[in-house]
Amino acid sequence: MALALLVKLAIAAVGLAIVGTAPDPVTALASQWIHWDAPHYLSIAEFGYARSGDLRNLIAFFPLYPALIQALALSGLPLWVAAIVLNNVGGLLATILLYEIARSEGSDPAAFRAAVLFNVFPTGYFLFNGYTEGVFGAFAFGAVLAARRERWLLAGALGGLAAATRLTGLALVPFLAVEVWMARRRLRRVGEAVLAVLLPAGGLLVYLAVNWLVLGDALAFVQVQRDHWYHRLSAPWVGLSEAIRGIAWRAPWEKITVGASELIGGVTVYVTTAFAALRLRPADAAYAAVLTVLTTFLPFWLSIPRYLLAMFPLFLLLGRIRSLAVQVALTAVFLTSLLVFSVAFARGFWAF
Repeated sequence: MALALLVKLAIAAVGLAIVGTAPDPVTALASQWIHWDAPHYLSIAEFGYARSGDLRNLIAFFPLYPALIQALALSGLPLWVAAIVLNNVGGLLATILLYEIARSEGSDPAAFRAAVLFNVFPTGYFLFNGYTEGVFGAFAFGAVLAARRERWLLAGALGGLAAATRLTGLALVPFLAVEVWMARRRLRRVGEAVLAVLLPAGGLLVYLAVNWLVLGDALAFVQVQRDHWYHRLSAPWVGLSEAIRGIAWRAPWEKITVGASELIGGVTVYVTTAFAALRLRPADAAYAAVLTVLTTFLPFWLSIPRYLLAMFPLFLLLGRIRSLAVQVALTAVFLTSLLVFSVAFARGFWAF
């Protein structure tokens, strides 16, 4: 916890130090960490989903995080503060849960290493700003840990909350199905276990219901994603080739964040899935495989480095590396990248 809080403090401090604090530190934090997708969540929290105009396209964002922002704002907090508080608290909970998941499978040192690398990961500032990474991680990792302890209804309920936060929560359906199958001889209440597998899909059903209520079409988001956000189902090599081409023709900064980082992130999810199948539980491999499909079967691999924060098998695998030299090198590279990308994001540059 102390380490996670220290990293968050470093992220905030480096942004304030380099970007500036005018007119005051609090206002500066808002201007530095509430942009790109964050204002969309705040708009939904304040006004709800729109039926027409450009704001209609915000139906592409899942409803739970904006709903939680609005609920917390009822306490009197400004919406942007509520958004950051939720994501930071979620990130802290995700850290604890990841540690417990890793500890259940190995040693305390390996669990600590996994938690450290999760917090200093190059895109770890998304556990600080007004995005969903922290909240999603808390729900998803909570579902994983509950399944490890065979608390099936809790696992399913948390999985449903994860799926109501982001589409990638659907990776918990095959995860839970495999966990239940592996524990089938110990099941006392089969009905609870089956319900747990289905509950994450319920989170998606809530989102589809929102689409239907707002736009009269449960699948309206599919068309919006295709027409406005340019997301559609594509073979993974399409995104791979776009990332490679991006290194060649994009502006210097985007060669890193839109070209090279997409390429590295895409390769990482496939390597993680392969090693998860060899070294981790079958359920972990199933989760990694579905997350890989959801993030790479697209015409471009935008934001994959950010989505890696949800890939808990990656951190389990990295935490198992016992070499001190490798761990020091990883931590140094991760932390340096984290601070560089944090400054870039705070200054308004695209950083995943």
